[in-house]
Amino acid sequence: MKKILILSLCTLFFLTNLTFAENTKTFSQSSYDNNPPNPPGIIGPTSGATKQGHIYSVTVSDPDEEDLLINIEVNFGDGITTCGGCDGLGPWHSGDVQQFTHSWTRSGTYQIKGRVQDEHGVWSAWSDPLPVTMPYTYTSPFQQFFEVLFQQFPYAFQLFQHMMGY
Repeated sequence: MKKILILSLCTLFFLTNLTFAENTKTFSQSSYDNNPPNPPGIIGPTSGATKQGHIYSVTVSDPDEEDLLINIEVNFGDGITTCGGCDGLGPWHSGDVQQFTHSWTRSGTYQIKGRVQDEHGVWSAWSDPLPVTMPYTYTSPFQQFFEVLFQQFPYAFQLFQHMMGY
């Protein structure tokens, strides 16, 4: 009789804990149902000059409209990754636009891509890359010399023409 009572209590305890655990699992899944943010949209110039700042607008969005977006990471394809949110910017709401400025030091073709993190710590997938071309520009030393000369002495060209007889 004592064994049956102990066995019954153990069974009751086991079933109660099993039911409680199942209810907790269902509750936690429904109350924290979070979708990852959408990859950001990036727009800006697709070509330009090296060593010159270019502005890119990053639009963030989240299917869970009530979520805040706390980090924006932009990879400029040249080894430089900028993190908005890590530097005190943000948070952002779905649909907000944040601008980033970047300059490339070398000519080439680069792929800009970004991703967003929501307040639950979930990152979006990386965005589709935006191809950017920084063309190679060569300025000859003679061209640089004459540009500086004519900036410092605006009438030097007229004087040069006069001396040459034109």
